[in-house]
Amino acid sequence: MSLRGKLTLAACALAFLAASLFIVKMASKPSYTTVMTGVDPAKTTQITTALTSAGVPFELQNGGTAVAVQKGKETAANVALASKGLNGGVTQPGFEILDKQKLGASSQQQQVAYQRGLEGEIANTVSQIDGAGGATVNLTLGQDNLFADESQPATAAVLIPNDASGMDPAAIKGIANLVAASVPKLKSSAVTITDGSGTMLWPQGDGAGGGSEGLPNKTAAEARYNASTQSAVQAMLDRTLGTNKAQVIVHSDLDVNKTDEQKLSYDTKNVVPLTSETTDESLKGTGSTSGGKTGTASNLPGYAASGGTSGGNNDYKNKSEKVTNGAGKTITKTTIAPGAVNRMDVAVMLDKSVKLDATQLSQLKASIGSAAGLQIAQRKDTLNVTQNMSFAPVAAAAKSGGPIPAAFSGILKGAGIGLGALLFLFFVTRHLRRRERGELIDEPSWLKSLEAARPTAELMPMPDFTSDASANDVAIATADPRRKQLDNIIHDEPERVAAHLRQWVTEDNK
Repeated sequence: MSLRGKLTLAACALAFLAASLFIVKMASKPSYTTVMTGVDPAKTTQITTALTSAGVPFELQNGGTAVAVQKGKETAANVALASKGLNGGVTQPGFEILDKQKLGASSQQQQVAYQRGLEGEIANTVSQIDGAGGATVNLTLGQDNLFADESQPATAAVLIPNDASGMDPAAIKGIANLVAASVPKLKSSAVTITDGSGTMLWPQGDGAGGGSEGLPNKTAAEARYNASTQSAVQAMLDRTLGTNKAQVIVHSDLDVNKTDEQKLSYDTKNVVPLTSETTDESLKGTGSTSGGKTGTASNLPGYAASGGTSGGNNDYKNKSEKVTNGAGKTITKTTIAPGAVNRMDVAVMLDKSVKLDATQLSQLKASIGSAAGLQIAQRKDTLNVTQNMSFAPVAAAAKSGGPIPAAFSGILKGAGIGLGALLFLFFVTRHLRRRERGELIDEPSWLKSLEAARPTAELMPMPDFTSDASANDVAIATADPRRKQLDNIIHDEPERVAAHLRQWVTEDNK
């Protein structure tokens, strides 16, 4: 090969090496699909935490305003985000709608644009509350009238697309007050809040399982408490016994009533005298001759006693003391928050593959009771552990022959690209080699029309133009039409004839 051909081949080899490295890198890199756009950067931490807890690989795009997950994990990502109320990534248009008002818009169009902008602003604000992501707000603005009884009050409807039965009642009340404070002449009692299941969350106190305003829903509070306790105990058993070896069910009875208690107590040990009053009475006197001495003997009629004598004396004394003591008094006012546990029942089922003796079973019960906070003696809580249960088998992985996994499909794609690059390099190298050998020069049509090569002996001897005898030979050569045709071609296309002569000389030298 010539120097130019060698340089071209070396360049192709380097390009093939670079393409191979790029293909291997792209094949080993997982593909990502965007599942959320327009994400509020303040919620990025919550979204990444939810995806990490669910085991879904992800990456942030567009400066943290978009979230992409690994291809094939879209469903798991949507479920994980929806369970946390974070799937409402796209914000609704707010007052920026007013910036697009056309010149000459009517007052009704301006009013509708203002209402839409206000709805979007309130919805975006409510969506920032934990558990209320993707909220939708519909407003009916109040209309003033000359007569007060014909005026139309403002109302609002808020839809939380997720199941918000477990939301804190204080948060729901906060949403209602937030919406009421954002709309002129709107009262919180005129705000209606429902969740994705159609359950009315506000106003409360309608007898649908809710208490008075501001108090937690008994069913929702018990569901949250049961779920948190059950997850803690289940995690402990999965860590010790193994996955799918135990199943925990928790049922609790909570007291969601708010109680105010006042207690009055006295300190009887440390008594301090506050006031003391003493009264001292005395009476002295001398009796007359007509009367006797003072006393029953002389005063009672018919008393057989000696009569009064002259010279009797009177002597009377009385002393009394009144003391007022002071004792310490304590008045205690206590507000008992709702959520106290009245009773709790825990049921645990163990798979038949778990073999525990009496000692181990007793230790397991004690651990479960401590983890769940059971008070068997005080509250009469119960703990029931059932052994030798046959658990349903875990669903097996998909068999081969089904849909190709996303990771394996990426490897196949890379292998296909590499094979195509190899074929391209092979054909390029082959073309260069054939070009260097001259195999790609087209054979002219005039050369095909000539006779096949004949031995030298059979060829016509060249005429001798120096003698007169050769005149006859020139005439014979001129009379041959093929010789004449060849002379014409040499005269008309000398470059093409020279190229073919160089090719023949090269082949002869080889």
